[in-house]
Amino acid sequence: MSVPAFIDITEEDQASELRAYIKAKGAEISEENSEGGLHVDLAQIIEACDVCLKDDDKEVESVMNSIVSLLLILEAEKQETLIESLCEKLVKSREGERPSLRMQLLSNLFHGMDETAPVRYTVYCSLIKVATTCNAIAFIPTDLDQVPQLREQLILLLTRP
Repeated sequence: MSVPAFIDITEEDQASELRAYIKAKGAEISEENSEGGLHVDLAQIIEACDVCLKDDDKEVESVMNSIVSLLLILEAEKQETLIESLCEKLVKSREGERPSLRMQLLSNLFHGMDETAPVRYTVYCSLIKVATTCNAIAFIPTDLDQVPQLREQLILLLTRP
């Protein structure tokens, strides 16, 4: 499953628009796309997206869903560190503030990812971390039978030396 993006522009143009928006909000980021490709653009956008997290919920969700839609089209090996960075930013960003929005953003990412992606476990753990800050853990499926694709990843994590 992937997060649908109803936008009729190229990925490069979408990254460029995100850069321009984030720069207009005051971030230190070039409006020009990187020559390193989309994954480099996304790394820079994720690094600078803090300024957007101060906007109203609808605006934040729109920007973050745009970032997520670009993340999900990358090859799996290029996604991992970017997804980890985004998760860390959402968990730590303005801790205690707007947990329902941060949970929604993480949920969008989680449900948009390939169910077999190992980094999906990181997103799930981030979702749990945010949910615990606002006593919303009851809304997160924690029964491994409900979340079977995570069972193997959890077992591997717990059995590492």
